[in-house]
Order: sequence, then structure tokens, then C-alpha cells
Amino acid sequence: MRNVKNCKREIKLTRNETCGVTYMKQLLCNLGQKLGFYVDIEEKPESELGALGIRHDVLWYVDPPNWYRKLLEIVSQRKDLEPEYLELINERKKLDRFLQVAFEIEATDLTTKAMKGDKSNLSKLPYGIIVVKRGKEDKNVEPIRHRFEKALLEFRKLHGPNNVLIVSFEDIEKLSEAMNS
Repeated sequence: MRNVKNCKREIKLTRNETCGVTYMKQLLCNLGQKLGFYVDIEEKPESELGALGIRHDVLWYVDPPNWYRKLLEIVSQRKDLEPEYLELINERKKLDRFLQVAFEIEATDLTTKAMKGDKSNLSKLPYGIIVVKRGKEDKNVEPIRHRFEKALLEFRKLHGPNNVLIVSFEDIEKLSEAMNS
């Protein structure tokens, strides 16, 4: 859904997800709008990647700054640009918003490979947030959030720093409450 206007009405429970995931999408949508972002749900980010872009559960966008639009205009008027580079500049000029935050919501157990994929998909963004259920607090079973945190630390050792953050459903609920008070 592009440019969601009414989070409750437009974001409905689907067969493929739990009530918790739908609730979290609605909560993140409302929070994003309250903070002044344009919000998309289940979309590929707008970028020069086009069809190669990876779908995210919730996306928050802002308007591009005026200085950046002006710079693109100035660069595009140069006569010495390589044709492919000019094409890239013109593609960027078409973008009417910048992706600031992307969320992946995970309510069920995942393989470590899938966890690494989530982190990789979010690692180049200004803010990439993986929202996970805590999981059962059982001595014999490690909660999914702890597994994600360990996988993120391993990912950072291999690929360097990034802006990915692992949070729980409860963390997002507390943030929403704090921003609404």
C-alpha cells in the first residue's frame, strides 16, 4: 500500500500473517504518520533500483531536501556527463521522497539464514529496524530476539557497522506510548 492514509482501515489481517503482525503494522503506520512521515506498507522502497528493490513490511519516507533537488538539477545540466550517469541522475530527480526507516516484522521463529537476509536487506538504509516477538521466556528455548541480536553482532563482524536495530513488539508499543504522551 502506497501512501497509507487510514492505518486501521487500510491495513487488514491477511491469511499469511498473525494478528500480532497486523497490529504492529497498524501501530508503526500510526506512529510514522504522527511523526510526519509518508508511510507505505508491504512495498519495495522507491529508489533507482526499481524492480530490484526489496519489499519491506513498513516504510517511512520524507521529502527530499531542497538543496539535493537543486544539486540534481545543476548536475543534470552539465554537457560532459556519461549517458548512463545522466540516466541515473534523471532517475533520482523523479524520486519525490526519501526512504528514512524500513521495518521488518517477525512474529515467528526463523532460520539464521533468514535472519541474516533481513539484516542484509536493511543494512544500507539510514535506519533499518527488525521488530520481533520476544518469544517464550523458557530456560530451554532461546527467544528469537536474542538469536537476532547474536546474528546482528556476527553480521557486523563480517560486514562492518550498519544502522540495523533489533527491537521487540513491546519496545515499539512503549515508543508509541511515549510519543503519544
